Amino acid sequence: MIAPEPTPERGDVHSRRALLGGVAGVAALAALSGRAGRAAAAGPAASAREITKPTTDLLAVTGPGQPRWLSVPMSRIVANPYDFNQTTSEVVQNGGPELPLSAGYYAHDEANRVPSMLMVFRRPPGEPHPEPPPVAFEDDFDELAPEWEAEPGVSAQVVDSRLTMVLPDDAPNPWGALSHTLTVDLDAFPVVTIEVPSVAGAWALKVNDGSAPVDTVLQGDTSGAGSFSFDITKATGWSGVQTFSLRLFVVQKNAPLVVDRITVQGQPTSWLEPAERFSTTWRPEALEFSAGYAGGGAVRGRDQFHDAGSLTRVLTVDGLGAGGASLQLAGRYVGQISHEPDRGVLTVSTDTFSYSICVGAGRTVEFFASETDLRAGGPTVSPAPSSGYWSVRAPARDTVVGIGFVCRGEDPDVSAARALAASEPAVAGRDLRRWRDYWNSVLTRVPHPRDFTLPGVAADGVSAEDVASTYYRAWHFLAANLLPAGPEVGFPYPQVATGKPSMWNFGAPGSRPSASWDSLLGIQYLAYLDAEAAWGAFQGLMSLVDESGKLGGESLPSRKAQTAWILCSVTGDQGRLAAIYADLRRYLLWAEANPRWIFGDHDIADERDAEFVASLIIDFGYAERIAAAVGADADIAFWRRHAADLTRDYLTWFFPTTGTNRTLQYHYLDGSHADSAGNTLWVCTGLHLPNLPEGERRLLRDRFLAGFDPTATLAGWGFPDVKAPDVTFTAYGLLESGLTEQADVFVQANVRDIVRAGMFAEVYDDPPSGPVGTGVRPSMFGAVNLIDFVWLRNGYRADDGEPLFVRLPAADGGVSGLTHAGDILNVDLDELAGVVLLSGRAVRGGEACRRLAAPIGASTAIPEGCRREG
Repeated sequence: MIAPEPTPERGDVHSRRALLGGVAGVAALAALSGRAGRAAAAGPAASAREITKPTTDLLAVTGPGQPRWLSVPMSRIVANPYDFNQTTSEVVQNGGPELPLSAGYYAHDEANRVPSMLMVFRRPPGEPHPEPPPVAFEDDFDELAPEWEAEPGVSAQVVDSRLTMVLPDDAPNPWGALSHTLTVDLDAFPVVTIEVPSVAGAWALKVNDGSAPVDTVLQGDTSGAGSFSFDITKATGWSGVQTFSLRLFVVQKNAPLVVDRITVQGQPTSWLEPAERFSTTWRPEALEFSAGYAGGGAVRGRDQFHDAGSLTRVLTVDGLGAGGASLQLAGRYVGQISHEPDRGVLTVSTDTFSYSICVGAGRTVEFFASETDLRAGGPTVSPAPSSGYWSVRAPARDTVVGIGFVCRGEDPDVSAARALAASEPAVAGRDLRRWRDYWNSVLTRVPHPRDFTLPGVAADGVSAEDVASTYYRAWHFLAANLLPAGPEVGFPYPQVATGKPSMWNFGAPGSRPSASWDSLLGIQYLAYLDAEAAWGAFQGLMSLVDESGKLGGESLPSRKAQTAWILCSVTGDQGRLAAIYADLRRYLLWAEANPRWIFGDHDIADERDAEFVASLIIDFGYAERIAAAVGADADIAFWRRHAADLTRDYLTWFFPTTGTNRTLQYHYLDGSHADSAGNTLWVCTGLHLPNLPEGERRLLRDRFLAGFDPTATLAGWGFPDVKAPDVTFTAYGLLESGLTEQADVFVQANVRDIVRAGMFAEVYDDPPSGPVGTGVRPSMFGAVNLIDFVWLRNGYRADDGEPLFVRLPAADGGVSGLTHAGDILNVDLDELAGVVLLSGRAVRGGEACRRLAAPIGASTAIPEGCRREG
């Protein structure tokens, strides 16, 4: 996730600082990740007020910017997880002529990836005559050749014919390379292949001919394992005889990288036929695809969930078997693999989980050491190696493949039983209808805005229907991000993952998929859809606060008290609020002593971060309200005093009276580093502070206005400023500072450009080609940012916990199906009358309670005595 300060070209892939390096590929990403095309099934465009009953048809998308991941609530499985360390799109990563299906699986506090676990080829008539490609360089690591040169801090050794690279604690950087200089005729030998059986952190592969200040990336930081091939000539533009350095990086300290083999070789020939043409469509209930083959015939199908523990691939085959051709199923694996011919099940077992694939009873399974050998039809290997590829020949007819998973510690036969159950053809059709009905029912429970138009900014190709479909996809994302309890690590609570499809997994031990910032914002909105799961996920995070008050994992700006108050406000459950108060109190006091980023090797004791301090002051305000609600009367004045003291520190630390920067993000109490102005929007969260003096408010307002451009992408900002918690706090602060028109344009520009980016991301950037998501992605931040701002445009502020209503310029919408204290609340704006109309059981009384004056930009609460009690 994104860090508090700039970093060098490489960094610890798991820290927010490291992912700043991801913008190096922003230009390439922009070309690939434009706004996704609507699927044809979605029907004609709808106007701002026609989307009264959203269905999965509205959410379906096609084209190069579509999502390719899929999951369901309370499942550990993700179909086609995304590697956000790379700049390629989801379609490029999780699509291709082999129709690959990959999976992620959360178990034992690890986010495990299974790339290309299932692929489809056309097998031509006859038998293969495999010829391996010519090789210019090959290292099987029988020993560590002296030509490999290790950078300082990199430990490299060969054990059992495998290279192991690791960075110890005392390594100077959280990355390091092992390099080998080669001279190769790239016209004849353009391909480098690397076999990675396991990686605990991440790795990367680069080349450099000595003429460039930075390396050329063949493989960006990735946690993927398996066999990988890269075309050097396509990546570099080189040709002919070239001398260059091949640079293999290990990323993250104490996270070993294991490599079996590296070769530089000629282009392999493929006997098996991948598709000549293919297309895909994303839907909430299934990932659809179709493919045509040069040798004749076509395949169409879909990947879907059978249940929370298994997946199904449905293949409909048309004319593929002409002339004796057949279907060839194959997949990459890492682990101990076994085959049960009688049941037709392959099972792969790893240290943390197992999965089984139903490949058909009585069929012969062959194993290959590499993808090159698989495609060529040989040579096969026996017995099966601990990493490689399996392949099965199947008749050219309709086929259903089931894939079942099981966590280590459960009966290993469960995964096989799940795979068999998921492979029943009659069940597959019912499953599709069941999941479609399920997601349609979820969409009916979502709070429904009336107005999706953006009248205050240029459309840039974004329609009201585009905003609506992205809004409802945000709710799908929120629901699908739910993970079940993890009894195998002693964590009996569900989790709202930071980004289930991104496989981010660096939170507190026991709940590593949950970041204590991103996940908390997700929990706040999940309360409107699944209050029980939202409370459970929050209680789970707070249960991990230790006696000192620290919450493990990444130390992030506090939104804990706000989340607790919003959960209580939405649900009316004061019992649970009281139950977490002691843990919350300890945490807030720890955060007061440590208002800064702490993660990995970034732990600067005298650092003070304005973003952290502002968030904590605001959280102290929520803590005061909580104390009053739970009967901790002595703490009411306690929190008020702490907020006042910290506000005085905030004004002293971040508003220097001398120097060129009148507003700071970073101040160092003991001068360990130079103070820094930091990022504008991160600093401008201070506009949302209560009791901010007018002089400091003016300085923050001026800083915002200096960068604000109502005609620009993201209203003038990009990476790393545009991040949901900073963008939303800034928007509230603009309203509270009287900058209503600027706030409205800022809100609309962010909605438009999240839609244009085509991905829910941690951070958004503004390259010339259009907005793109970067940092951790897919991420909870982008989804909740969109929901929050669509609600703002429709008159509802969710941030306070207690309902607040605001009328922005030219806003005439509303939101139905909100919840307050467990009862329904509906909001309707009347632009002409300048009022907010309230309905639903959450409000009692007559017109004085239900028809509220709403001056433009002012936030209005439900009048005293008008809230329904109990």
